[in-house]
Amino acid sequence: MKIMVFLLVALFSYTAIAQKNFKLYYEETESGFIILADNDEYSPVSAKMNFRLENLTSSNGNNKVFVVPAQTKKHIITELNVVDRRKPLKLGFESAYNHGDHTLNTYDKDFEYHLPFAKGKTFWLSQGYNGAISHQNEYALDFKMPMSAKIHAARDAVVIEVQQSYEKRCTTQDCAKFNNYILVYHSDGTFAEYTHIKKNGSVVKVGDKIKQGQFIGYSGDVGWATGPHLHFVVFFQRLKERVTLKTKFLTGKGKQAIQLIEKEQYTRDY
Repeated sequence: MKIMVFLLVALFSYTAIAQKNFKLYYEETESGFIILADNDEYSPVSAKMNFRLENLTSSNGNNKVFVVPAQTKKHIITELNVVDRRKPLKLGFESAYNHGDHTLNTYDKDFEYHLPFAKGKTFWLSQGYNGAISHQNEYALDFKMPMSAKIHAARDAVVIEVQQSYEKRCTTQDCAKFNNYILVYHSDGTFAEYTHIKKNGSVVKVGDKIKQGQFIGYSGDVGWATGPHLHFVVFFQRLKERVTLKTKFLTGKGKQAIQLIEKEQYTRDY
């Protein structure tokens, strides 16, 4: 027998980046309700749920982060069970969600990344980790590249998001909202972003599986930039922030993996 619902209120508050292909919803059951998630993204999505319940109990806790695997339908977040069927019910919840596994703390620190440009090319690292211009307290790299230089994948990944519609560039931080980029997800749970690509400069699309060394797009001078370059960063994605990570790149004909140094030039000769 179905329960009688005297009052049902669903409250949603998206306090992180709302994913186009992620949905939270509920269905009625014999004992109450079940909270479900559909994740059509190509990476896990973390959702923080804060339930407001009256005459209901949650089987899987409250005010906590749930991780929903990639490409998943009807993933069970929690079951809500009625305490007393003679009394009215109230169901509400607030949610915040974003790409990635919010709980992840380990990654492959020794992975050997490829330099993110074509074989035989040499570019300066104009800004390195904790750089003075825009990398304070951030492990990110800027490769000084001319317009339309070819960008190549530093690592095997799946493409999560592509933004390539902008062409505006300025030198203040508020122009970061005009950044064009290719966002990818790695097998160890980390993400990488290739930023400042030219307008319509991506040759890959969401869902593509890319291989290390593969040509993926063209460099540009778009968004928050002082000139044409490629901004490359590897990170954990949390609900409301990124935790940037140190990486090692192959140099010396691909025989040595090192942490790159600001103001040095590097040749991809492998």
